[in-house]
Amino acid sequence: MWIRRLLLSLCLVALFQPAMASRERDYLTRDYGRFAVTYCPEDSHFVDGLVRTLEQRLPNVCNRLGIHAPDSARFVITPSREEWRRVTAGSPLWANGVAYPERGVAVLKSPSFNVNGGPIGETAVHELVHLLLEPRSGAGFPRWLDEGLAQFMAGQQEFNDVHVLARAATSGRLLGFWDIQGLMAFDDNLARQGYAQSLVAIEDLRQRFGDAGLANLVHEVRSGRDLEQAFLTLFGMPFGQFEREHLELLRERYGSQIWSDGELWISLLFVILVLAAGAFAFQRRRRTVERWRQERLPAYSAEPRDVPYTVNYTIIRERQLGEDDQLSEGAKHDKPLPGN
Repeated sequence: MWIRRLLLSLCLVALFQPAMASRERDYLTRDYGRFAVTYCPEDSHFVDGLVRTLEQRLPNVCNRLGIHAPDSARFVITPSREEWRRVTAGSPLWANGVAYPERGVAVLKSPSFNVNGGPIGETAVHELVHLLLEPRSGAGFPRWLDEGLAQFMAGQQEFNDVHVLARAATSGRLLGFWDIQGLMAFDDNLARQGYAQSLVAIEDLRQRFGDAGLANLVHEVRSGRDLEQAFLTLFGMPFGQFEREHLELLRERYGSQIWSDGELWISLLFVILVLAAGAFAFQRRRRTVERWRQERLPAYSAEPRDVPYTVNYTIIRERQLGEDDQLSEGAKHDKPLPGN
């Protein structure tokens, strides 16, 4: 009987698995003209604010980057981790959004489960910058430039994690621009460093060459110009020289800030306390084992016993031998004479 029930349960799970794994039929869409938002009913209260943020920020972004506003763009809000994995085909969970410029679509996480992801409108602007930088025809933006500009234009200055940069600069683990190209394959901690370095690189470029320099660089790359050629033409310096100078700047600026990293020192203190507790437990165990060993040995008194006298057996033997000789001599003299 239980085998039949088990088989029936497995059949029911297999039957309803597609419906449980996908919520595609639950999605709704609001079309605002330039922007359209696809969402599930429980996230409907995020939609109007998201579009309002996009419409307010779009003119400033386009003006500073020298880019025309898009004719249309779609944003999809995924309501759960499972839907995020399904819709994005397994994008990393640390990401708050992902853009598909060739389709003009950006996918966002719902704040209902992405509580630490920041304002969804800010994330939408970040993904919108990706859609603007790389039109559907495709462009060769390197990852550090793409992510750095998206953070900079979205106002995500909190991504400039000083402590992460300080640890990397102090330990000699700063990422080169080419290393950041593999950002989407990074774990959470390394991704934070990649984003932070990308943002600081854009701030460095802006400080050197201004907003006009950033806009000209974007124009050249979107036109299909190689990044190294664009650097040499616009800024009169090889791209490799900028990278070397920028990494040296990071070492100088953040290498000395390791002392202000409270999180690091708290972690080190925790490690020290754990090691100290382990050493104390080890010593305590050794003392316990030694006590058990002593308890199993014969119990001898540690105090010396009082000996009333000392016996010299050599002297006693000599005296005994002397007395025996005297007795033998006396026996000879006391022996009666014959005939008496």
